[in-house]
Amino acid sequence: MPGQLSTSSKHRFPNFYACYLLKSLQTPRSAKTYIGSTPNPVRRLRQHNGEITAGAWKTRNGRPWDMTMIVHGFPSKTAALQFEWAWQHPNLSRNLKDADGNGVVGRSRGLAGHIKAVRLMINSHPYSTWPLHVKLFTTEAVHAWNNAAKTYPSLPRGFKSSIELEGVDGKKESIHVGSGRTGPIDIHDTIFIKQHLETASKLRAIQSKVACTVCSSQIDFKAADPLTVALCPTSSCHAVSHISCLADDFLAHEHSKGLIPRGGYCSSCNEWTLWGDIIKGADRRKYGPSTGEDSDEMSEDDPESEAAAGLVDNIVSIS
Repeated sequence: MPGQLSTSSKHRFPNFYACYLLKSLQTPRSAKTYIGSTPNPVRRLRQHNGEITAGAWKTRNGRPWDMTMIVHGFPSKTAALQFEWAWQHPNLSRNLKDADGNGVVGRSRGLAGHIKAVRLMINSHPYSTWPLHVKLFTTEAVHAWNNAAKTYPSLPRGFKSSIELEGVDGKKESIHVGSGRTGPIDIHDTIFIKQHLETASKLRAIQSKVACTVCSSQIDFKAADPLTVALCPTSSCHAVSHISCLADDFLAHEHSKGLIPRGGYCSSCNEWTLWGDIIKGADRRKYGPSTGEDSDEMSEDDPESEAAAGLVDNIVSIS
């Protein structure tokens, strides 16, 4: 039921899950904003604007709404819900407090305030270990993002932000240059999945046993459980390693005391890669494209759901 945490032992890395920031266009001076999460931002925007059913009641009075930005790359729906709650309540999140337990950011208001808060969040643990990226869909969001960089200049290694002024659905007409996309954003992770599965197929066809790039012991690539074997996600590289070996190697080079690395260098191609992409690739080789978490959102206006998301924030911060 909505608000309950998953008890499934078979975790899936979703194809796509995003947290988004809406801004009301009801009047030229409207400052109303809304933060939510979804596996399908294009559909969700239509719901908020009343074009299709199931829009949140909190946004009915601010229509029409524009999606100004999204944060994507979450390793699970639960992670996205945790991030959503913290973005809505940055002054309350345990993950955004200093050593003395004081909040490092106040209650954010307006588009600029929310963007300033999210930039800090992306660089804070545990979010900094996730393979998160940002897409900016309006010039106002781009301006706020660049202004926030003056206060919070650093971002985690491997983080990417893109300016896509054609909008989340690709329908905006703008005098400014976008990404060149002519349709909606890709929520099926098409390029990554195709490339990763092709690399795995080539390895299975060419040879059965390969040497782990970290410990040098042999891996039977055809017989091994994909969840125990890591492939370099760089398209031109065919490096293979034990996932446990690679995790230890990445953590050692990061000089990290954590359990999960953000990323590291491939010892074969020397490209720096995100740990989240390594795990996502293993998931795709094991199960194929994800379908389990592509269902519709939990009720964002349900107090029980919000409480559950806040509980997740607390659980992750002390785990």
